[in-house]
Amino acid sequence: MKVAQNHLIKVLAVGFIVLILLSLPLFWTRLLCEGFIKEIMPSEYKSVRVEPCGLMPPEIENDPNVIRHSHVSAHIIHAEALPAFGIADYFAGKSPKGRPSNIYYLDTGKEGWEWIYFDEGIGQIVCRRTYTERMPDSTSMRKKGQLYAGPEGVSETPDKNLGRFASPVVGISRSYGLSRTLYDKKSRRFFTIDFHEGTVTKGPQLAKDDPRQPIQIGMLRKNHQLLDLYWSPTDVRISGVTMMMMTMEEHRSTGGHIPIRETDPDYRQEQYVLVLDESGRIDLLDRETLAFAGTAGHLPTPESFFPSRQRTTPRDLLAYRVLPLALQTDHKYRGMFVASVGREGTGLALAVFNEKGELIRKNYTRPTTGRRGKQTPSSKAVFFDVPWGPVLTITKYLLENLHPPVLSVVSYFTADSFEAASGHRALFLLPNSFVAMKGRSTFGNSAERFMYALLLILPSFILTIWLAYRLSKNAATVGLPRNTRLYWVIGTIAFGLPAYITYRLTRPRITLVTCSNCGKQRRTDMDKCHRCGSKWDVPELTPPAWRVLDGVE
Repeated sequence: MKVAQNHLIKVLAVGFIVLILLSLPLFWTRLLCEGFIKEIMPSEYKSVRVEPCGLMPPEIENDPNVIRHSHVSAHIIHAEALPAFGIADYFAGKSPKGRPSNIYYLDTGKEGWEWIYFDEGIGQIVCRRTYTERMPDSTSMRKKGQLYAGPEGVSETPDKNLGRFASPVVGISRSYGLSRTLYDKKSRRFFTIDFHEGTVTKGPQLAKDDPRQPIQIGMLRKNHQLLDLYWSPTDVRISGVTMMMMTMEEHRSTGGHIPIRETDPDYRQEQYVLVLDESGRIDLLDRETLAFAGTAGHLPTPESFFPSRQRTTPRDLLAYRVLPLALQTDHKYRGMFVASVGREGTGLALAVFNEKGELIRKNYTRPTTGRRGKQTPSSKAVFFDVPWGPVLTITKYLLENLHPPVLSVVSYFTADSFEAASGHRALFLLPNSFVAMKGRSTFGNSAERFMYALLLILPSFILTIWLAYRLSKNAATVGLPRNTRLYWVIGTIAFGLPAYITYRLTRPRITLVTCSNCGKQRRTDMDKCHRCGSKWDVPELTPPAWRVLDGVE
């Protein structure tokens, strides 16, 4: 019994090692194939544009002297090797101002350093600074200072009376210095901390039945190095001079457009702060009252290989960027532009929302393909309508079918469970495979989608059935018990090539001889032939009637 248990442990250990060693080359080959697919994408597959943008005042946009309407553009930048492996997330978590980082502000100016971070040990936001102070004797002295902020106020020491923040979501901004807006998950309210004034402003507590779960405040973006989003204002010619009308008098040009991004302080709206919810909705937070002032919009859903009507959440997107718009004349919020990239990195959506949160413009990456000039979503066209696309697509499909069928089926049911970027570094499950794409589709009933998914992995089942047949035949030859053969066949059908390789590595090492009764190979360590059941055929040794003696008798 102990020998059987040890053999089972050996088989499981070898099987797991084989699964890892086989999954690694499949992962790298599949990743290279997907990378080549994205690299051969033409620029029209990666870019989307809305013109006019829809947020400019009508008297400017409809001016007869307009030579270029306002427009907003988004572009996929496929330098995704670092984000795909999580290296960028790791370093972003260690670097200041990164999304996962607890360092929210860093200024390394000549006058001194200033930085703001969250101290998990005391549960307070800390501001440290070094500065140069001029002494009465005209000499300079370098000094250090720190401030600690909690829900109840600001102090120069980490006082317990300040209270504690629990997992705060702190707003990221490049233009508000030592003032920060944050959301505390425990108290379910917003706070504004101003270290210059030494004050903490507390907002109203969210209602218990309020489903909002803020995850980002201020600059709303994810993997922004993969996506570029910018807006260009209306260009109007007045008296022979080209002028950006939205700048009124501050900027004049001779024909070139000025791309505006979310980091430009001149077009910052001063009334609201954007807040992203985990559901994908974007709300407006009043800066003064720290209460929600309405809905700004939501993250648009890029078109995928298999259509889906589901609302997109931040976890479902590989990248997104949000650009709120305000004119320099009044800094009043006029709406926002939102761009998002799908899980696979092949689809891009761009949406425009007005100041009321209404969707007024929307566009997708839909290149013109075929002889008839049909517009096809880039998430589909990239696989079949670009040079070498079909070859890479077939290679990707075959590599996915070398994966264990049971893991492909699990990938179908867990297609939405993985964060989009982490799906690119998955080893055992394949969130970006064709079968997982079908699992995220919402068209048709569940039975039809599942049957379609089984057809997608039909080559994998054919391979595993053939391997199971070969294994069963070999197991019968070496004389494995019927139940053992059944378990191996089931395991091979479920895990495919790794199970078959494991069997080859762990099968009994037995010497076989030819059975004199059935003519097939039989084991030498068994009394009966495991093929026909006959005993060993050993002739009886009858002593002869004569014998040889040494001497003469």
